[in-house]
Amino acid sequence: MSSRRSQHRGSWAAVVVLAVLAACNSETGSSPTGTGGGAAGASGSAGTSGDAGTSGSAGTTSSAATTGTAGTIGGAGTQPYKGLASYNGCTDLAVLNTSWYYTWNASTNCTSSAQFVPQIWGHSGENIASEITAAANKGYPYVLGFNEPDNTGQSNMTVAAAIGLWPQLTTNKALLVGSPATQGNSTGLTWLTQFMTMANADTTGTLRVDFIAMHWYGWNSGSCEPSAATLENFLKQVEAIPGNRPIWITEWGCLNVSAPTSAGVQSFLSGAITMLAKHPRVVRYGWFESRTSDPNTTLVNSDGTLTALGTIYAGAPATK
Repeated sequence: MSSRRSQHRGSWAAVVVLAVLAACNSETGSSPTGTGGGAAGASGSAGTSGDAGTSGSAGTTSSAATTGTAGTIGGAGTQPYKGLASYNGCTDLAVLNTSWYYTWNASTNCTSSAQFVPQIWGHSGENIASEITAAANKGYPYVLGFNEPDNTGQSNMTVAAAIGLWPQLTTNKALLVGSPATQGNSTGLTWLTQFMTMANADTTGTLRVDFIAMHWYGWNSGSCEPSAATLENFLKQVEAIPGNRPIWITEWGCLNVSAPTSAGVQSFLSGAITMLAKHPRVVRYGWFESRTSDPNTTLVNSDGTLTALGTIYAGAPATK
């Protein structure tokens, strides 16, 4: 992605700080501050298991030919597709007709028919082995990798450090593993490309990556066009990474620092939904929402009713 408001270990003070920092960065800048923080290991579990994909397997050896599947490409409309990256708890999932969600944590307290996807965030000292075991024991079919490791405000690690930790994420072949999700800018793309090059060169299977996770926030003014052309251009660069893997856009939006209007964001969202449907490798996407800021991107009002933008999102297909 580029950037959002952070919730490191539930601290909303960090949200304010990172929002201010984010306003100083553009999508193509060297290091926009991200905000998909979140404490790994929150208690509880929920979410529908299943959806293990229709082709490929979690045990596929990582190589340039890897095509491990994380959701149907094309499909009969039964696999989770539209989701939510949200700090707002469980209440928005049903009203937005979402089929999956994540909260930057390894577990969830929600009870929802939407499928929960755990994340190994990349906190210093995080017990990755324990989190992977817990995710597998709960029947979760997927796990997301590190959150914006290219970002000093997020998991903040070098490619070499991430590669060194990665074998801990691939120990359980029942779990399909998503790549680290980097910022949606040139810095993030460079980091992700370097990581995937090393993963593709692996012949042991310990650097297995079953699908690519990406972020995008339209930081630059004018980048949230009704055609979603700027988002599509970045998506095509991710699609060009060798391996032909499925792609999850785990966070996306059109943040206020790019000076959008409410009507402009609504046009962008409608256009982006149409555009993404033309990219069969995009098997999931999850809008980033925070009710406390970025009012133009908010989907659900504080009273639980849909905003005009939320009405558009709720009407998009939940499955693929």
